[in-house]
Amino acid sequence: MYRRRRFSGNIVKLARSEGGQSSVELVLVLPVLLLVAAAVCQVALALNCYLVIGSASREGARRAAETNDTRAAGDAALKSCAGLSGAKPKVDVQFPEGRSRGHPVRVTVTYKMPLLIPGLEKLVPSPQMKRSTAMALEKSD
Repeated sequence: MYRRRRFSGNIVKLARSEGGQSSVELVLVLPVLLLVAAAVCQVALALNCYLVIGSASREGARRAAETNDTRAAGDAALKSCAGLSGAKPKVDVQFPEGRSRGHPVRVTVTYKMPLLIPGLEKLVPSPQMKRSTAMALEKSD
């Protein structure tokens, strides 16, 4: 009888212990918290990329308006977004109404943003961002 009583006392003591419960809760909650943290970081990266390519399109359009030169505009846009990770952005410079003074020049920067979680590209396509800026030419061809 003494042994039985001792055994049941250990069970009651083990049942009142909360150390195991908190470990199980941590194991259940930690993956969700890590996923939320990764999503927040991905959104922050997307916002950064959006702002950088917008600035790059403005820089390229400004250079094209000043110089009327397609190559100089593309180089200025690429130089402005040099800090982006992943593949180089694509820059497109167009003169829709010709190259006379006062006509618009449009610079479009397209960028395929990388995903932070490796292997996720197989499930979700990488987001593609596109920003465009138009300015009036200040110099004739």
